[in-house]
Formats: sequence, structure tokens, C-alpha cells
Amino acid sequence: MFAAINLLVFVFLTGYAFLLLISKPSYVKLSKTERVLLTGREKFLLLTLVTGMVMVGSFSSLRLMIWLSFMMFAFVIYRKSPHFNSLTIIYIIFLIWLGITMVWSPDLLYGIRVYLKYLYPFIVLLFAATFVHSKDFIFVAMRWMLAAAFITSVFLGGFMTHIIGFWYFYIGNLFWPISTLADYLAVMAAVSFVMWWRTGEKKYLFLIGWFIISSLLQGVRTGILSIGVMLMVASYLRYKIASFPYLIGAVAIGITMILFVPQLKEKMFFDPEKVQTIDDITGAFEENNLNTNLRTYMWEDLMHRFHDEHEWLGSGLGSVQHYMYENFVFGGLHVPHSDYVQMMCDSGNVGLILYLFFPLMMYFYTIRYVHKKPASALNASAILAFLAYAAVLPAMAFDNIVNYSFASHSYPFIFAGIFLAYRRIEKRQQRIQGV
Repeated sequence: MFAAINLLVFVFLTGYAFLLLISKPSYVKLSKTERVLLTGREKFLLLTLVTGMVMVGSFSSLRLMIWLSFMMFAFVIYRKSPHFNSLTIIYIIFLIWLGITMVWSPDLLYGIRVYLKYLYPFIVLLFAATFVHSKDFIFVAMRWMLAAAFITSVFLGGFMTHIIGFWYFYIGNLFWPISTLADYLAVMAAVSFVMWWRTGEKKYLFLIGWFIISSLLQGVRTGILSIGVMLMVASYLRYKIASFPYLIGAVAIGITMILFVPQLKEKMFFDPEKVQTIDDITGAFEENNLNTNLRTYMWEDLMHRFHDEHEWLGSGLGSVQHYMYENFVFGGLHVPHSDYVQMMCDSGNVGLILYLFFPLMMYFYTIRYVHKKPASALNASAILAFLAYAAVLPAMAFDNIVNYSFASHSYPFIFAGIFLAYRRIEKRQQRIQGV
């Protein structure tokens, strides 16, 4: 039955996405009194942003390939050429390196599967940079994303699963699992912060609090860490030097949650009763009381197998997935729960360094805009791209964000693409005014 539901949702979502892609411009609701005219390509991108948490079970990989095909089709049928710059070239170099590492991959099919997951965010970035034209698209997208995130957090979040005790919506993998939800909500918290900064409406701060409570109730440490890091970066962007009291407060709140929130404390330590003070938290490392769910053992094993003696070149793209899928290891896990470990094992230190150059370059691209109030579409998209990556990067250390491209990894890329679209529009307007 669940397979049939996933198939129906997959067929509907795919068909609807294609119809939107080729549709004529139409109005989409921005607020109770405002509507915005969007093209078919913009509506397709909006649907992609809103349906990030939809997994569709075993059809998730097929959906990714179809979305890639749709976007490539749009470039061809509408005769558009992608716009390249130093930011996109950095990621192209990374993709080229991944392609090279497939030469010594133990299994080409697994290499291609992993490659597509790195390719999708880049293609959707180019798509957004090429086809976004409406100056209000980013504001429409933020409102629709937050509406979808709130609904998702109600039916899939901690209140539903741990207060009411209703888990039915997770059966059948129609939606991504709890850990992915937490990563997704961290990105949506970044969206909510930008909306608060732009409008001053406190409901967006309450929404961030709701997202934090959801992850706390479900005891998802990665999601809580991601929201915390994102909020610290966001506070610095918003308040500059005056943000330091907020940063200290955020650290204090984090320590308080570890000590006094049962769901989090029980997941953090093998013996929670031994942890009553800050000294006990630091002592947990020395006493082996820190519960990593055996991840450190898994990472050490994988690094020994695929990174040692291959430090710079790696063992070939797909090596880790090939090993974990073809053998029953680590209790049956298929992913190493660390994108950085997987990158170093698959593509070596070179791969990891090339990947990290991309968010670093994004910072230099957006630095002119991220310290200003997001009043304009250009500023808002720049801040979103920066904060979304601030949420994603720490999560990548403890989860497989790249595997969940629709739900988390692609969002900073989409926002970066929208930023590049607005930046190009602004430059064109300046040239016209200069004439």
C-alpha cells in the first residue's frame, strides 16, 4: 500500500512539476492583498523549494534524475545559456575532480550515483541564476517555504511524534526521516530569521523557537547544532560587534539544554546521571561517556580503509557507498553519517578542499550585501544563501546532507542562484542608467 502511495505522489508531483515548467506566466499569492506574476520556470523552482521534505520512498533517486532532466530540458527548449562566473567555476572544478576520481572507483555505478547528488545542487543553482526574473520571487518563495515548513513540522515534528505519539506519517518513507527533518528545519530557521530581519514581525522568531522545540523533542543533536550555529552567524550579521552578548547567551542556552533537556541529555551520554555540571560535559570526552552512536568507530574504520595511504586522491568516488551497500557493516547502515568523512574517503583531501572553497567563495561574493537589512531582493537572497550554508555546513560533519539534496543540501545553492540572478539584473540596470 505504501509503495502505491509513493508511486501516486511521485507521478503527481512529477507531472505537476513538468506542467508548471512549461506553463505560461500566472499570478502567485504573496500576501493577503498582493499577487506576483511568475513564469513557468519560476513556479517550477517554487514547487521545488516547497516540496523539499517529500521523499517518495524508493523513487527519490528517480525524482532527482527527472528534476535534472527537466532543468536541462528548460535550458534547451527556451534557448538559454547558463551564466558562469568565478563562483560557479569553483564548483565546476570540484565536479571535474569528482569525475576524475571515478577512474579509480571500485564500482562505476556507485560513483555515478554519488556524482549525481553533487551535480543536482549545481544544476539547480544555474537554473535559478538563469530563469529567475521577478524581483519579488524571493519574497514569495520565503513565505511559501515557511508555510510548508510549519505544516511539515506540525505533522512530522516533535510535538506530533513525542507528545501525541503519532508516527504514522513516517511509515512508508513518503517523507524524509526525523534526522533530515531537523536539517531541513535548520535551513527554514534561516529563512525565518531573514523574514524577521526584513519585517520586524515577532512571529518569525516564534517560528524559529517552534523549529528548535521540534528538534529538541525528537532529540536530534545535528539539527539543534545547525540552528545554533546559524543563529550565531545571523546575530553577528544583524548586530555586528553588539552581537557578542547574544553569542554568549546562545552558548549558555546550548549548555543548559544539554544539562536539563532529557531527550537531548539521554542521547548525548551513555550515563546521563553522571553529567550534572559543565565540568561533567568536558569530562565525558575523557571518560568515554559521550554517546556518538558508534559513529566515531565507523569513521575511524572508513578512514583506515579508504583514506589512509590515499590521503590526497581518495579511493575513488562511490567507494564508501559501494562498501556499505554491498556488505553488512555497522549494523546495516548504508551511509557514514558524515559528508566530510565520505568526501575524504572517496575523493581525498583534494575533494574536501575544493568543496569547501565553494562556500568560502560564496562568502566573498555576498560580503557586500549580507551586513545590510534585507530590504531588497538582492540583499535578502545574499543573506539567505549565506545563512543557509551556515546551517548546512555543521550538519555535514555529522549527517549525510548530500544524500538529502532536496531537503537540505540544495537550498544554499538555490538561494545563491537567485542571488546571482538579481546581481545580474542589477548590473544590467546600472549599465542602462549609465547610458
